[in-house]
Amino acid sequence: MDMKDVKRILKNWRIILLIFLVTISLLLICNIIPVNKERLGRPLGIGFGNGLDYGLDFVGGVQIQLRLNVVGNQSLNKDLLEVEKGILERRLNAMGLRDIEVRPWGNDYILVEVAEASPDEITTIENILKQQANFEARIDGDLAILGSDVSIDLRPQGSYVTNTQPSQWGVSIKLSPEGGEMFCRAGRNKMGKPIDMFLDRPVNTIIVMANSTYKLLGEMHIDETDLTSDVYTRLIENRSLIPIVVVDNNTINLSQILNLYNKGFTNVIIAGDDDKVPNSILNQLAENNMTVERIQQGNKTYGEWIKDIIGLQSSPRLNCDPCSSCKYDAQITGSAPTLDLAREDMMRTRILLSSGNLPAKAVVESKSEIPPSLGERFLMYSFIIGIIAIITVAIVIFLRYKRPFIVLPIIITGLSEIIIILGFASLINWELDLPAVAGIIAAVGTGVDDQIVITDETMRRGRKEKKVISITEQIKRAFFVIFTAAATTTAVMIPILSIQALKGFAFTTIVGVLIGVFITRQAYAKIIEEILKE
Repeated sequence: MDMKDVKRILKNWRIILLIFLVTISLLLICNIIPVNKERLGRPLGIGFGNGLDYGLDFVGGVQIQLRLNVVGNQSLNKDLLEVEKGILERRLNAMGLRDIEVRPWGNDYILVEVAEASPDEITTIENILKQQANFEARIDGDLAILGSDVSIDLRPQGSYVTNTQPSQWGVSIKLSPEGGEMFCRAGRNKMGKPIDMFLDRPVNTIIVMANSTYKLLGEMHIDETDLTSDVYTRLIENRSLIPIVVVDNNTINLSQILNLYNKGFTNVIIAGDDDKVPNSILNQLAENNMTVERIQQGNKTYGEWIKDIIGLQSSPRLNCDPCSSCKYDAQITGSAPTLDLAREDMMRTRILLSSGNLPAKAVVESKSEIPPSLGERFLMYSFIIGIIAIITVAIVIFLRYKRPFIVLPIIITGLSEIIIILGFASLINWELDLPAVAGIIAAVGTGVDDQIVITDETMRRGRKEKKVISITEQIKRAFFVIFTAAATTTAVMIPILSIQALKGFAFTTIVGVLIGVFITRQAYAKIIEEILKE
């Protein structure tokens, strides 16, 4: 084989495509084409593997332990845990969060594990996990829309975000016939009234706050530019139907609390820091078998704080007749300081409403770091072992065929296949865990098998046949076998994609087989055809 043959091979479109994809893949893997700007809040520069994302096996992560509290008269069981797990997975996957494993643990816990999570990602995950997504809309306190009667308009025009300051967003919803009738009854003759839209409005709940806070909220209008708009105490008590009990001089009217408790109000939200409502009040309520939670104001405005406490998402005005033109259509709206925050709020609302309500409320019990079980060094060992395996196979092939020009293309195409698989994983931010590495090894193994089939068919060249068959025809016969095997492998792997623990293995195996069949095997066949051409 001389230089003319090499140049002729390099001019073939299959070889050009292989070189192009290997080059692009290397640029992606090394982060020269920047796919990972930072990891764990730290900027990522150029370096081998910086463009790849790694799973829990190699880099560790964070584990969030959720304790489930059932709603109503339900009881925790295996089926309910599976429903809860499925809804959480749909929500987290829809947010585009990476390598998240959700699995039941014991009888009333769910574990959520995420690799390489930054503080912002953890906050996002916690916000998704905590919300049951019980949606309801009320007009003057009257129930107008229930989440069970709502479907999301998933068309592009079904939601919007404006590029303004502040940025406005909206999500369109459609109502069932029963929901439309309820909307009509609640909104009849109430044109211009606000439609209060809640996610997880506290039910059977009392809000306890300091007298000074209550007086301030009683003077503060929801719309500061409109003095005829409701004050925040009316929003809480009359429109959200949540009673308020006031703490004055560090004492609380316990008889009022117990009277509400006997009416079914078993939960208490303490609105304010411990200097406004002391912990002694909290302990006193807990001693009377009430479930108590403190929500501090922090850096939020009073409006943001109160809306977070009562779960109010937005309050658009009723601007049409709910018994005619908008009977089966409505829109949830909101605003945020920036375009990115508005887009995040819009997406979160769509996901929560479309993924279904959690059958049990999830409470974050604890968070802990997960150490990597294998470590990044294992990746280097895997890479070295892969190269040794390819070289070992090449030696065996050389002993069989006694042709070094056959061994070299097998090594080149095998390495090329690994690089392209990793490049594709980098491009789509697929995280590499131990099953994914096993899938790459399996895919390259099938590649070596296919190359042996191609080589054998090509070298036979019509032996034991009545007439000599061309090399091209022999390669076509080989590819019939290869395509059949690839189709079988892909068909077997597709169901495995639904198994969380083996998803990485199935995905990389399928990608590797497809890359091999349509790219690397094709290139190898052209090379071997030129080498063995008489």
